[in-house]
Amino acid sequence: MSEGWPAFFSDNRLQLARRLALRREQTLWLCGGAIRDALLDRRPADLDLAADGDAAALAQDLAHELNGRYILLDPDHQSCRVVADGQAIDLTGLRAPTIEQDLVARDFTINAMAAPLDALLAGRPVLLDPTGGQADLRAGLLRPAGSGVLRADPLRVLRAGRLAAELGLSPAPGLPERLGRAASGLAQTPKERLAHEWLAMLEAADPNRGVNLLEQCGALGLLLPALEAGRGLGQNPFHHLDVFDHNLACLAAAQDIWRDPSPLFGAMAAETADYLTPPRRRALLFCAALLHDVGKSATRLETGPGWATFYRHDSVGAELAHAACQRLGLAKADSRFVARMTAMHMRPFHLLGAQNRGQLTARGARRLIQAVGDDLPGLFILAMADTVAGRGAQRPPDAEKRLTRLYGRVAHLRDSQLKAALAAPPLLDGRQLMAALGVGPGPEVGRLLALLREAQLDGAITNPYEALNLARRRMRRG
Repeated sequence: MSEGWPAFFSDNRLQLARRLALRREQTLWLCGGAIRDALLDRRPADLDLAADGDAAALAQDLAHELNGRYILLDPDHQSCRVVADGQAIDLTGLRAPTIEQDLVARDFTINAMAAPLDALLAGRPVLLDPTGGQADLRAGLLRPAGSGVLRADPLRVLRAGRLAAELGLSPAPGLPERLGRAASGLAQTPKERLAHEWLAMLEAADPNRGVNLLEQCGALGLLLPALEAGRGLGQNPFHHLDVFDHNLACLAAAQDIWRDPSPLFGAMAAETADYLTPPRRRALLFCAALLHDVGKSATRLETGPGWATFYRHDSVGAELAHAACQRLGLAKADSRFVARMTAMHMRPFHLLGAQNRGQLTARGARRLIQAVGDDLPGLFILAMADTVAGRGAQRPPDAEKRLTRLYGRVAHLRDSQLKAALAAPPLLDGRQLMAALGVGPGPEVGRLLALLREAQLDGAITNPYEALNLARRRMRRG
């Protein structure tokens, strides 16, 4: 075992748990992810204890001593959590007569290891590994701990994707087939559990690996039928993949950008790297990359051999992406973000067309900046991933360079002119406008205020007098 183990587990909470267990004549084992991470020479992020006897009573004692909070997670298995000072320890009663039998019933071999807490804290760790988890960890293999563990809890199918993404694991022989047989049970899994595993997978080191495992076993299509609908759906000569594979390739490209944005983004690389640093925002952008073209299956119109159009696939796709996120149990705000990025993913390409024709205007760039706000880097990351994932015969060979140039121009306008302009107060507020025009509240006032704001940002009006004259002219026109 690693020489770093004593340092990993020199935790006052564990010492206290051990003393309380001795007082109650109970035995404790450190289990699961903590053991796995320690074997990888990583400081464990989670502490998971198994206890013989009354785990719930022990957890309550621990919470009391730590001035923490006791949470009963699963009364059937005495699964509890103690939270103190922002840190958590999970305690669970044995689910079998012995610790070895308990471990065999866990999800995957790499999580089915334990160490008696007494020996561990004494600096003499003893590894209990009835399923060969240490060997699988060394070999980089993901293998179920027992024959029925996947069907016992179908969420473990999604967890397989998360563990593959987190640890760079490959499926053991036969695992995809076993995952596929258990995947139908995901439909009955509580959504909050789905959301936790899904987002943890997308926040991990290699989300693409996890998604590919879910696709390989058939679970991805069950979780996201709107994504599956693009399988085999041809596009046009700008693309070399069908819609389904293009969506997956877009996720892979977004992940590559996260790892190193410099080759594609040049001077804009620092801004894109900063945007992708928060794990949750990065995960949601990856989710948008995976779902960005789900609207194509509902909008495809074949116009000739090898040609199809997908008018309004962005807006239709936004609705489908939102529904897909809700299906996965994502929070409302997270679902709205994914839908919004899906709805807007074509807008950089519309501006790119104007740039290619020499017709890019400050007004067009400003409208994009106003619409997307602080997510401008995310939108261009999504557009770049979309570009990289489409390599058809008619795709311009310098497509990435053109897009980077556009991003630089739009960002320069944002930084040099627009930030100050957007921060400036409107020339007239709603009450002033209604008083000057002698009208009451209503949608027309809102439309006039939007018109005046647009004109102010364009520089067409510069003072309240000009703003009022413009509003009066528009009202006379009806």
